[in-house]
Amino acid sequence: MPFETPSLPVLIKRAQSDLASDSLRQSDAQVLARTLGGAAYGLYGYLDWIAEQILPDKADESTLERIAALRLNQPRKAAQAASGSVSFTASAGAVLDVDTLLQSSDGRAYKVTASRTTINGLNITSIAALDAGSLGNADAGMTLIPVQPIQGIAGNSFVVLAPGLSGGIAQESLESLRSRVIRSYRIIPHGGSAQDYETWALECPGVTRAWCRGSYLGPGTVGLFIMRDDDAQPVPGPAQLAEVQAYIEPLRPVTAELHVLPPEQKPVIYSMRLTPDTTAVRAAVEAQLRDLHNREAGLGETLLISHIREAISSATGESDHALTSPTLDVQAASNQLLTFGGCVWGA
Repeated sequence: MPFETPSLPVLIKRAQSDLASDSLRQSDAQVLARTLGGAAYGLYGYLDWIAEQILPDKADESTLERIAALRLNQPRKAAQAASGSVSFTASAGAVLDVDTLLQSSDGRAYKVTASRTTINGLNITSIAALDAGSLGNADAGMTLIPVQPIQGIAGNSFVVLAPGLSGGIAQESLESLRSRVIRSYRIIPHGGSAQDYETWALECPGVTRAWCRGSYLGPGTVGLFIMRDDDAQPVPGPAQLAEVQAYIEPLRPVTAELHVLPPEQKPVIYSMRLTPDTTAVRAAVEAQLRDLHNREAGLGETLLISHIREAISSATGESDHALTSPTLDVQAASNQLLTFGGCVWGA
């Protein structure tokens, strides 16, 4: 049976009963009892804290990181800095040094990662965000200004080239790390099972979900689908797919032919009438439907119409609704991912 920590009043009464007697009632026994009781209570609390650090479901951040470093091939995923290319106009012979600082109008800082001795006219160089994280990502066309003017560069301005600055990833969240550690207890490596491929994919920075399909393109082939839900564009591009492929290649069985692929998104649009039809209720319904997709709409999985109605009914403030679309279970092909496509109200 679990150990029950005595409360502070109980500990004080225990100490009082041990110390107090007819001859000591006029002494400092009451103060001493409270002092000893308080000290014992603090020790019991520390023991409770130690007990919670043993397993990862309740461990504190520092303890969880230590457990992850011991159990996982890839401990907590570090933040990564965004990078890309910029163009600028300069006269011939100007020197652009590595680590030259550039700044956007909203205060984001970047540094030059490749030095250049310029030619007359348009020049191109690469830059990276000074601070790691998704904040460094930027669209093409953004203008950057050097922190200190650079002689020979016209206008002292740099323009971000297509496809923009990308690759900035925040440090792995504590709950994401916790789920990976708990997964390592539940799923034992089997030298190349479907779950092993999914585990390897989740070890890659930015990957939040993964699905493995054996014999996807024929015998001996493995199809691995990944998503990056924390990115502005959650469906991975060719470069991100190649990163996962390169990471798994030395880990996979030599007899398997691996193909890392992006899921095909299939948006589900909901048409309904709500009672009451207010902004707050609409927002609550959308939140419930998004949560439903995150929980039940995995790769190739069917979204049940009964669960859709249940999600809408569970929205805060909803008293009744009429769902006109979809009216049946929503099917998905083996490579499709059902995503929330929005709501049409009053239909």
